[in-house]
Amino acid sequence: MFRLFIAVSVTGLATAAVPAFATDNVTDKLDREVTLACNVFPPSKIANRKSEPGFDVEILRAAFAASGVRLNTPFYPWKRAHLLAEQGLVDGLCSCSYLPEREGIFEFSAPIGRQHVGFFALDPDVISGIETLDQALGLTIGVVAGYNLEKFAREAGLDTISANSEKGLFALLRGGRIDAIYAFHETMTTMVKNHNRETNENLTTFYRETAAYPYFSCLSKKAGNAAMIADLLNSGLEKIKTTGHYNSILERYGVLTNSTLQPKSNDF
Repeated sequence: MFRLFIAVSVTGLATAAVPAFATDNVTDKLDREVTLACNVFPPSKIANRKSEPGFDVEILRAAFAASGVRLNTPFYPWKRAHLLAEQGLVDGLCSCSYLPEREGIFEFSAPIGRQHVGFFALDPDVISGIETLDQALGLTIGVVAGYNLEKFAREAGLDTISANSEKGLFALLRGGRIDAIYAFHETMTTMVKNHNRETNENLTTFYRETAAYPYFSCLSKKAGNAAMIADLLNSGLEKIKTTGHYNSILERYGVLTNSTLQPKSNDF
């Protein structure tokens, strides 16, 4: 089967500002369970699969356990999870990207990992040569509503159509409503693989990567103890990285542990 290999360009989001986070040694203890709301975002966050809940969930559980903290990770739709965290009804979000306007709402942990971002299309010619967001002008681009990618695409002046999930975007792409999807690589490729497995189809998508940047656990300031929880998480992250447990989790999910962008090909 034909494969398309595309050179990678790191621009725009890859150099975006990132928040400061505490790195001091932690001596305080939190005498209660921490609840972080997760959204379904495979393969990093997977609902209803106890043995394989996603690499973000496993990393968070291991890091908090290393700091002696119990973690609860209920799943909600993204907008609901964000609202619960914003209102202080949960201790925060399992993960989110940094945006300046989120600083008033969240205390950001140390980076949990890196997100790879780019364009997906059914026709490779549609996204050929695109290296930055503004080079997609003239195309109709699908984005998940509420994600930071929606904000970035609109700020770049792109013609966007929003859907509630990657699955919804894929339906729009197949129906010809949009020319390409602007999405997170790991999540979108997992969704397409699952679609092909469930439908016995063999659809191929082509991917053009434009950026990679860190993401964080986002602790609700309104819920209280946000700084302490961030410190406990950061301390645990350091411990599981030192022991090699962090990398072993990523390797089990087939996720690259280095931050170098590689040429990508999606052939399902």
